[in-house]
Amino acid sequence: MPGPPKTPRAFKVLSGQKPSKIAAGFEEAPEFPVVEPGAFPGAPQHLNPDGAEMWNGVGAQLVACGVVQVVDLYALEELAYAWQNFRQKAKAGMEVTASEHNALKGLLQEFGLTPAARRRVVANITEPPKQNRFRQFGHSAKPETA
Repeated sequence: MPGPPKTPRAFKVLSGQKPSKIAAGFEEAPEFPVVEPGAFPGAPQHLNPDGAEMWNGVGAQLVACGVVQVVDLYALEELAYAWQNFRQKAKAGMEVTASEHNALKGLLQEFGLTPAARRRVVANITEPPKQNRFRQFGHSAKPETA
């Protein structure tokens, strides 16, 4: 197992870690354009209905969340293909090998599709700031002075 993912340097600095404990040269991952929901391509032709369902269902949801960058489409295709192979074997009552299981699990984790992995995935979507849900009641954040 490779261990937990590395904490970005900026987070270490913000958390108050001393510079001597921060690995020198650790840089942020390169950023690529995020796949826009309207630009998400259809399922690759070599995928069967199970693989296409994974691509169109889960893939579209990941794109809507801003998780998928353009270069991630290849890994998403690999995930859909691994899923279709898993489903084919399951339907045929065949055993999935440990390496196939680990490969599928690893791909699911890469996209944050397990409960624990979901906490480590960063969405690249910008949302408008949350508004005060109590503003409709006419109360201000500061108490009035008499």
